[in-house]
Amino acid sequence: MNFIGQRHPKRFDLTSGGRFTLAPQTTKVLKNLGQDVDIKAFPSGGEDKQLEGLLREYRTVSSHIRFELINPDKQPEIAHQYEVTAYGTLVVSCGDRKEKIEKRSGEVQEQDLTNTIIKALRTEIPKIYFVQGHGEKNPSDSEQHGYSEVKRAMESQGYQVESLNLVQAGRIPEDAQALILAGPEKEPFPQEFEFINDYLGKGGGILILVDPEPSSSLAEYLKEWGVAVDNNLVLDVSGVGRIFGMGPTIPLVNGYEKHAITEGLENTMTFFPQTRSIRPLDSPPEGIKIETLFKSDPSSWGETDLDFKTNPNAEFKPGSDLPGPLSLAIAVTKEIKPSTDESTAVNARMVVVGSSNFPINTYFGAQGNGNLFLNMISWLAQDDDLISIRPKDPEDRRIVLSSSQGAIIQWTLWLILPGIVLVIGIAVVLNRRRR
Repeated sequence: MNFIGQRHPKRFDLTSGGRFTLAPQTTKVLKNLGQDVDIKAFPSGGEDKQLEGLLREYRTVSSHIRFELINPDKQPEIAHQYEVTAYGTLVVSCGDRKEKIEKRSGEVQEQDLTNTIIKALRTEIPKIYFVQGHGEKNPSDSEQHGYSEVKRAMESQGYQVESLNLVQAGRIPEDAQALILAGPEKEPFPQEFEFINDYLGKGGGILILVDPEPSSSLAEYLKEWGVAVDNNLVLDVSGVGRIFGMGPTIPLVNGYEKHAITEGLENTMTFFPQTRSIRPLDSPPEGIKIETLFKSDPSSWGETDLDFKTNPNAEFKPGSDLPGPLSLAIAVTKEIKPSTDESTAVNARMVVVGSSNFPINTYFGAQGNGNLFLNMISWLAQDDDLISIRPKDPEDRRIVLSSSQGAIIQWTLWLILPGIVLVIGIAVVLNRRRR
């Protein structure tokens, strides 16, 4: 049994939140490893039980994972070789590429290790460009409505994030893995749309996030790709949002259509502040595949009176308002070049969402919003293997006791439990004497 257990290990995680179960993305990355990944950890004293347990989890999933815990004080030559200057440093090596994790305080978490492995596996650093110049969301903005959390998360996945002004650049760089057009307030110039179409014609991908009026809808441009942008604001009166302190202008989504982007989100909620509905055209252009990603609640509707905010008693008006459920996001695929025996197919990819607010700093870490956004980027960049739920942060499971509760536990341990043992002992002795 020991021999079989060593060769075929099986573990069961009985914790409520699956604390000791690797996330789906981690498992997918590890199972797709085609080469060895060497991990050298340099904890203080050469021991770290939490880290060692995590590394064993990785080793159990993939035989390509090799790890070693090194005491930097006893083996300073190895620490010097890997340029380690602080306790807790991890060096992840894959071929000639090396990536570091430097945790001067706190534990190395699963997301830290998985993201570093992804970086080490990349032979080239893919670039994602944010189109700027029309009032779009800024990836460097750390305020509530900024995209700095988006940028940080993308960089942790191994992407390089840069801004791009198409008027100044005059073209889209050849190294662009995907483009993001996040909430333009003004319509881009026709020449800029030509740049984007030329890029998509080479098999590129773009994420377009539009907002309700007065922001630009890009409706005329998106018609070319079979996407209709409705001039409305989606209101959700199901009451589900009240649980999270949200009003009707923030529709919640808890059901998703089958697509690579929504894989693994089945039991996850996402929400979309200030969104308009996005739907496929009734007669899309030939050669274009359009798929709805998710819809609003059946009790929602698309409010066409955009001045309703002055009227708190807005109601559905048949004939002018659109009844729910309403499509909130669309994925578009266009075949540029079919596959042959010598080469794979080349496809242009586009995702259109009716809100640029769902991944802002305020909401990026809430529920599944961040995971959904990163899944969209992975699909557009054609990193399909990376699409899944990201590793979750550990729950804080501490129990906070009042002073009286602490005193009860203290006296229970000091007096009551020993007293019970003493009484039982006396009873046993007296019983023996009677015999």
